[in-house]
Amino acid sequence: MNETAIRTEGLCRDYGDLRALDDVNLSIDKGRVVAMLGPNGAGKTTFLHILMGMLEPTGGRAEVLGANSRALPKDVVGRIGYMGDGDEPPRWATAGQLIGLQAGASYKLARGFAEQLLAKRGLSRKSVYGALSKGQKKWVRAALVLAAKPEVMLLDEPAEGLDPSARRELYDELRDYVTDSDATVVVATHIIADIERIADEAAIIDKGRVATHAALDDLREQVREIELTENDAIPESADGIEVLGSKAVSGAVLVWVRCSQHGQRKLETICPKKAVIRAVGLETFYLAMTEHNGKTESTDGQAQERHNDI
Repeated sequence: MNETAIRTEGLCRDYGDLRALDDVNLSIDKGRVVAMLGPNGAGKTTFLHILMGMLEPTGGRAEVLGANSRALPKDVVGRIGYMGDGDEPPRWATAGQLIGLQAGASYKLARGFAEQLLAKRGLSRKSVYGALSKGQKKWVRAALVLAAKPEVMLLDEPAEGLDPSARRELYDELRDYVTDSDATVVVATHIIADIERIADEAAIIDKGRVATHAALDDLREQVREIELTENDAIPESADGIEVLGSKAVSGAVLVWVRCSQHGQRKLETICPKKAVIRAVGLETFYLAMTEHNGKTESTDGQAQERHNDI
């Protein structure tokens, strides 16, 4: 049986009258890479801050490696790696000095591995952090987290600012590390195409609530896009078929549905004969769950609510 690395139950967090997280229930097993997706303000960063013990929940509970996030023992903290979006080391420090600081907090730090990762992007121990580009800074911080060999990594936009080659290389390093060490990685990101390539699961957060948490293989199997003519009626949710959203395009309407195995067999029978049904990737599914959920949008941006609320 898989061992749980992260668990939340009824997790809520308020900022005054704003509810940033609302009844979040997640269970993430060890050895998984989870893409945490959601619009700006959806609650992704708040979720990571709670797991790190940096914020107190308004309600519910969060556990990391079996410990309450509000009272993480020292030995558990040392097994967690965190890379926040916007958190910056001292600008005056060299990469070598940052490696030394990380070694003081991470007893398993692999100094040689950190230096190898720096060298891959043309950096050395003498590189001064404040003189680096945004992408180089991201790479240095990611190298420090990876070299610490944590059992859980919580990463907030780790690849932002990296060029496509560096993003691919960083995520390949993450995937290799998880495969070799059975670690758990949660990546909050907007760059969906890159993380989809190496993730095992996706957790989509919208307006503070978990809209979906599922294995990517299951989503690929279950989610379909239906292309209808503009005169066709949009299918309604039915037994085994959940309509996620729709969008009007030139001369047609795109509808996204999630189907059980039974629903997939039924889908062709309820769609018009000329309808085109195809599988979709994570980015299309994400947009269906967040931007197009419960409404039909025309290409000029005017949204019209449908009678079939979802």
